[in-house]
Amino acid sequence: MDANQRKALQGTIKQTLENLEANGFKATYVNDKEELLSLIKSLVPEGSVTATGGSETLQETGIMDYLKKDTAYNPDRKNAYTAQYYLASANAITMHGEIYEVDGRGNRVSAMLFGPENVIVVAGINKLVTDIHAAVERVKTKAAPPNCIRLGKDTPCVKLGHCTSQYFDPHHMGAIGCASDDRICSNFVVFSRQTVKDRITVILVGEEYGY
Repeated sequence: MDANQRKALQGTIKQTLENLEANGFKATYVNDKEELLSLIKSLVPEGSVTATGGSETLQETGIMDYLKKDTAYNPDRKNAYTAQYYLASANAITMHGEIYEVDGRGNRVSAMLFGPENVIVVAGINKLVTDIHAAVERVKTKAAPPNCIRLGKDTPCVKLGHCTSQYFDPHHMGAIGCASDDRICSNFVVFSRQTVKDRITVILVGEEYGY
């Protein structure tokens, strides 16, 4: 995404940040991964106990390298709940200030829901959508297929390039027609408001990262 496209998104970004804050999240914007890494290092001190959910965004931005090198990173996902800082990305973030997460086993969403006292969600501007309808369709058409390919899954979306039910269905948020044991879309969570104010920090990055 070039500078003109990023500039055109500034209004959307501003509205999204304001709505995230109104919903009890702490929200901020950085221009690129250099600014992002500097911010992460200020938020997550060296030596602190950290854990993550699976995330291409954290890999691509260099955050995983920092966590593994300079913090007490715990790769055991069952111990994630006792970490001081839990980092993940989002499948989508709506302009209404909602975070949409889809999970396979549920380890990521469960930790985000009721785990560490500090949760940091990092998302590129490619994850911004208008509403939950768009968030659901984003996962079905843009996120799930490449993630399943990356993970070597045998799912219909790998062959089709999109979910078996690629459009939003108001009666069913799931993947209708997908009975694969490899399915990664099993748990659907909308973070619409954070009761513990500022427990979850959302960082939007003015570049495209992850799926």
